[in-house]
Amino acid sequence: MAREFEIIGQEPLSDGFLKLNRYRLARVAPGRQAPTIVDRECVDGLRAAAVLPYDPVSGCIVLVEQMRIGALGSVLGGLVWEPPGGVVEAGCSGAATARREAWEEAGCRIGAMTRIGVCRPSPGFSDESVALYCGETRVAGVARFGGDPREGEWTRVLVWDLERAIRGLGREPLTPATLIIAVQWLALNRHRVCALWAASAGGPA
Repeated sequence: MAREFEIIGQEPLSDGFLKLNRYRLARVAPGRQAPTIVDRECVDGLRAAAVLPYDPVSGCIVLVEQMRIGALGSVLGGLVWEPPGGVVEAGCSGAATARREAWEEAGCRIGAMTRIGVCRPSPGFSDESVALYCGETRVAGVARFGGDPREGEWTRVLVWDLERAIRGLGREPLTPATLIIAVQWLALNRHRVCALWAASAGGPA
């Protein structure tokens, strides 16, 4: 398929924690000589990774509760539950980022890890892509609280039965896209992934 839209202009609007740009796009439709011009704003430069820690022995997953500004207007305290995750820094892989964030946010050691895939949570206004993983852990050793206060981050660690999480998906606070995707994937693939982990002998370090 031919590219219908072409960027003909770009204007930076904000260069803070998030980088916001306005793009001017030209679209030439078949049979039209003059292009249609449209303006769109986009939050750029967001590459993240997250991991859903799963304990195949207890059947539980590990989530973190933290404030998200986008939920502040609709959820009490802006608190949502999600898999540990964070921004992929330059020179770092998605897998390494996922392991680091699991430890930083939940005191959770990840052993064997399986890639779920990549999702784009909000392509209508952001270029954000999130690499999703499912990782083997043992819930007995997780922390109660985590996060990095130097980054304005405070997390409460939650250990939930997978079946309970499946039943609660889509209801607050189990609404983040990364959580819904990862839990549904695990519900469909848990027997296969547990066999894979057992075969690889990749238990938590």
